[in-house]
Amino acid sequence: MGDLRTLRTYTLLKKALLELLSKQSFDSIKVNDICNVAMIHRTTFYTHFSDKYELLDYVIKSLEEDLLSGFDVTQYSSSRDFYKGLIDNLLEFLGANKVFFKNILNNNYNSGIITVFHDSAIKHILELIEKEGSNNRKNRVPPVVVSEFYAGAVTSTILWWLKTNSNISEKDLCNYIVSLIFGD
Repeated sequence: MGDLRTLRTYTLLKKALLELLSKQSFDSIKVNDICNVAMIHRTTFYTHFSDKYELLDYVIKSLEEDLLSGFDVTQYSSSRDFYKGLIDNLLEFLGANKVFFKNILNNNYNSGIITVFHDSAIKHILELIEKEGSNNRKNRVPPVVVSEFYAGAVTSTILWWLKTNSNISEKDLCNYIVSLIFGD
């Protein structure tokens, strides 16, 4: 990114897109809308991003970095601790902004945003499986199938939790998910 002007532009565009996503679907958002909310010119937008999809990709990666900033994959000695830590971190992050993320979800449930989050979960689970290597008890199942299965289950459960405004606490939901993953 580089200089402060660029950092400021990225920050304004990120905030503008998130604000718009909480009010309307991604499909209905135009680059002009983003620029108007961010108070930047369209040429500035196109200097940094080729389209709104590239901006969305940047925003999701940025949120992922925010989410994982205090999460060190190497500090976990077992896959159970890893999943608990990751899910706990995710639920705490979403719980602190539950109304905001619920609005984004309600306005964008059928869009590609869910897929991007799902793909991110798959990536992290695959990294864990590769780290575990031959110690993985699911060796007979291809890692991509294992990661798809767990990412789908976790993503679906968390989306349900947000969408229904469930009164289950972040901590309890985390414990339920971990129990289901490890069959306790």
